[in-house]
Amino acid sequence: MTAMRRGIVIMAGTAVCTLLLSVFFQDLGDRTGVLRYQQHREQPSEEALGPCSVCKGEARLCTHLPIIRIETRGQTIPGRPYEGPDGDTMGYYTGDFGEEEILVQFSTVSEEGVWHHENSAATDEGAALFRYRGNSSRWFTKGSFRLRTVEADRPQISRSLSLLGMKSGKEWALHGPFLDKTLMRNYMCMNLSAEVMGTWVPDTRFCEVVLDGEYQGVYLLMETIDVDENRLDLREYEPGDPVLSYLVRIEPYTTPAKVLDNFSLYSYRMEPGRHLELLYPGTASQTRQVQEYVQADYNGVERMLYSTWMLDGTSNWKQELDMDSFVNYYILMEFFGINDTFAASTYFYRDARGRLSIGPVWDYNNAFNNFLRPISSREFLLSQRAWYAKLMQDKEFVEQVISRYRELRRGILSEESLLSYEKEIEEWLGSAVERNYDLWGYTFDPENLSKRERQRPEPESGETLQDVNPSGYREAVEWMMDYIVDRGRWMDEHIDSLQQYCHPSRFANQVLG
Repeated sequence: MTAMRRGIVIMAGTAVCTLLLSVFFQDLGDRTGVLRYQQHREQPSEEALGPCSVCKGEARLCTHLPIIRIETRGQTIPGRPYEGPDGDTMGYYTGDFGEEEILVQFSTVSEEGVWHHENSAATDEGAALFRYRGNSSRWFTKGSFRLRTVEADRPQISRSLSLLGMKSGKEWALHGPFLDKTLMRNYMCMNLSAEVMGTWVPDTRFCEVVLDGEYQGVYLLMETIDVDENRLDLREYEPGDPVLSYLVRIEPYTTPAKVLDNFSLYSYRMEPGRHLELLYPGTASQTRQVQEYVQADYNGVERMLYSTWMLDGTSNWKQELDMDSFVNYYILMEFFGINDTFAASTYFYRDARGRLSIGPVWDYNNAFNNFLRPISSREFLLSQRAWYAKLMQDKEFVEQVISRYRELRRGILSEESLLSYEKEIEEWLGSAVERNYDLWGYTFDPENLSKRERQRPEPESGETLQDVNPSGYREAVEWMMDYIVDRGRWMDEHIDSLQQYCHPSRFANQVLG
């Protein structure tokens, strides 16, 4: 074989290997999320950057985190809630002229490998429609915001932008960790969920926010849940499609025109005050025919789950539901202690080409016992709630939950891995934590907060408010990690007990049709 022919063969072999490896790793990434960009591992730490040669550490804000600057030009930001006579949220304040969102200018500073300052040149800039967002978190002094990027001279036209290195999108959430004193829960849990679910999970980036020239502390910029080729990639709806993709969610606060009349609502199986809301196709495409199609498809699944078919061994539900998504989602919500499942921020989608899936995941601010009331680490929270109460009647589903849980506990959800992962993030955040609590440190004294803003609004008998609310950052982190360790050890010991829900003796008195 000549040298030229040998070269051609080697080049061809290399190309084939490269192609095969790319396919392998792409498939691996699709299934496990291992290719997900994790900011604290990819972007340099303070130690890696070394001393700042620009300001010598003297600037008011000198950070290794990206910066987001927002200018409202004196406008009132809409979206703060106000109370009704019963003390519940009655509505939301609007802008100075009745607007539900205002037009603002924003810029980011996110060049990698350098220190960032509030007067640094912009990496990206533009206009956005802006308001407060969230449910209970709208009451927090440190607000969270929705940022919808638009054309500056035509704000009715959305503009897709790639912010802080994330894929291009039109809507973003600026999550301000307030109740979560560790600042980490959403970042940690979103990244872990991406690895477990193997499907799209909203991307996140830590940043520091400057609003109208005033420092606001550490925030998390997050992709919002949206049907888009860069986010939840469903087959695009075309008017008249006989079979269509859809995205719905269960929420306490919904837009009445988007609410569907689903089976578990009118059969009183939904949590009180909750509704099923149609998010995709979007409002402009939500004709009566579209809503009726989604209602019929979703209700067909619910009727099947609540019928005796779940007891007769035919397993018809597997033709309609993506079992892997329900298994992985159950493990995550149970392990993280998410008590809102099937009550709020619970999404479902069906691509026109596939089965109904649960997800994407959203809102981990209350994970790991960071809730307004204690969430036990020593009980199953969800095994008998809503759809899961029915799925647990199926032996194959229960066995897959147990098997998958054991697998995850040997890897990404192992105690050693989780303890190490938290430490990595904490060390990478560095002095940003101190800057954040230079501003918000008063919140570690629960007497300074309203009941809505405390981790525990009221102490139990024999306790003080300070006993049940962390007194500092270090204690907040320790409380979270203690819960994670205890939760994992309890579930390790008791996961097999889920088999009771599918044991024939449990249904011996039920007559099958």
